[in-house]
Amino acid sequence: MKRVVIGTAGHVDHGKTSLIKALTGVDCDRLKEEKERGLTIELGFTSLRLPSGQEMGVVDVPGHVRFIRHMLSGASGIDLVLLVVAADEGVMPQTAEHVQICELLGIQRGVVALTKVDIVDDDLLALATDDVREFLGTTFLKDAPIVPVSAVKGTGLEELVATIEGQIHTLKERQTTGVPVLPVDRVFTMKGFGTVVTGTLARGVFNEGDDVEILPAGRRAKIRVLHVHSQEVHQSMAGMRTAVNLQGMTIDEVDRGSWIVPADTLRPTRLIDARLSLIKRPGKGGIKLYIGTSEVMGEMSLHAVDGMDVARIRLKAPIVACHGDRFIVRSVSPAHTIGGGFVLNPAPMRRFSEPVIQGLLAQERTLHLKALISDAGMQGLSRRDLVARFSDPEARIDKCLHELLSKGEIVRFDTTNDQYVSVTMVQRLRGLILDTVSAFHTHNQLAPAISREHLRSSLGISLDVRLFHKVIVDLIKAGEIEEVGSGIRRTGFCASLADDLGDVSERLYRLLDQSGLEPPKVAELAERLATPPKDLAKVIGFMSREGKLLKIKEDLFLTEGNECELKRRVGDYLTLNQSMSPTDMKAVMGLSRKYAIPYMEYLDRIKFTMRVGNVRKLVSKKQ
Repeated sequence: MKRVVIGTAGHVDHGKTSLIKALTGVDCDRLKEEKERGLTIELGFTSLRLPSGQEMGVVDVPGHVRFIRHMLSGASGIDLVLLVVAADEGVMPQTAEHVQICELLGIQRGVVALTKVDIVDDDLLALATDDVREFLGTTFLKDAPIVPVSAVKGTGLEELVATIEGQIHTLKERQTTGVPVLPVDRVFTMKGFGTVVTGTLARGVFNEGDDVEILPAGRRAKIRVLHVHSQEVHQSMAGMRTAVNLQGMTIDEVDRGSWIVPADTLRPTRLIDARLSLIKRPGKGGIKLYIGTSEVMGEMSLHAVDGMDVARIRLKAPIVACHGDRFIVRSVSPAHTIGGGFVLNPAPMRRFSEPVIQGLLAQERTLHLKALISDAGMQGLSRRDLVARFSDPEARIDKCLHELLSKGEIVRFDTTNDQYVSVTMVQRLRGLILDTVSAFHTHNQLAPAISREHLRSSLGISLDVRLFHKVIVDLIKAGEIEEVGSGIRRTGFCASLADDLGDVSERLYRLLDQSGLEPPKVAELAERLATPPKDLAKVIGFMSREGKLLKIKEDLFLTEGNECELKRRVGDYLTLNQSMSPTDMKAVMGLSRKYAIPYMEYLDRIKFTMRVGNVRKLVSKKQ
């Protein structure tokens, strides 16, 4: 069975619903108001069995301009349009708009039913036929067969059905691979089942028991039962009119205009880039975007790329979109169709970029992937994101990624999450890291290195931390930077003091070395060396990092030689006496309490000794 949906189109009161009833036996006007007014308001659904035994889904749409939203909702799932034109009136305003909409939605085949032939004579029928043919001459239906029919008398119905079947053989079916998507066009409850939603499965396959998500709301449910053409099935495929019984979902939790997708696959978006085909130039007001079965307000900015109209569209509410999805754009006031198009980038991550758009307008999927990965900047995109944005078979995405990797055009920087980034971004990040490290050295000549975290925050860009660490590792392997403890420096860089401070460091070291275990405090050192406290702090910090001075406490420092002497004498005492009290420290070292206590705390801190009650014991003789 070929998976095709037939949909009506045409002006109000041209006999669309009557024709469907004559063909299928089903009256698609199910509402009381529709019966009373003789006017189709809501979408109608049925099926048509062809002479070959194939059964096609049928969507009957309203023809009145006031119900254009419902027409658009139904037209989004049509593969073959049945354009209905009344022989007594010919082409009318909604005839023209419906044909425009079908063309903008990418529908490629159709049949024209010239209705009400039972109430016109042969001359009027010939005029009506010429009128229709002339009108269709510049549209996608220029070669469409025109079949005169009468729903009342049954004239031409068999020929119409045979013509429809002939057209169906030329249609390409929708893809059953990739992420399945069902735009919801009807929601109702059914006794014994609960909540049921219907729609035309746009792509992919749904199976009974699948866990699904209702977007953009984000609610979860399970497919309890599937129906196609009123028959229970275990599987529904793209191009089929499908009814889904949702387990764990109330009728208030899902609306027409929602999307049913597998759980944890697609993400709603409020921003898209798209290729446009314009009927008329838009004004400055807002727009309405019709995509799937949803209608959303938004704003649109136009760009010209290689002679084509491209738009960035910002929406007031989230939608679900993949690359290639078709849509219609209408102005808000006055309400008319501006144009339509298809999605290029379903979730732009950066400013509008002409090179990115050019890649997305290309024919090759590999160039599409490269463009989206480039647009993601230094955040990169995962394989999972790419599969979702294109709704492609995973094997196709993998083949494209392999090709881009082999050409060196993208870089895989996270193997766990399969994350990719453009090689251009990697090169830019390498240069930025090197420049930032060099600038740090220029302004901080006393510092041996910049910490990784300080380096990352100093870059001033948003990037994935895993990409940052990968590029750091690559730069280290390339010998352009090197690690110093937990910091990073340019290879070959050595921290140094300016000439004037170098003299201060030499005098400071001599003074502290000669002071033994009773060194002056920092304030006294500054006074004796006639050096500003700020400069002295720089010198002490530098010498401490170099290991020449040891910080005992905030204003107490020892030279490395005197620190070794302190540990030697304390170690010798504890080896003989097993423990040392503060009084012992004062006596043995010949120090006052202001030195003895800080030294004991320092030795505890560096794990040379440990405190047990009020005494210290030796941890290790080797330090």
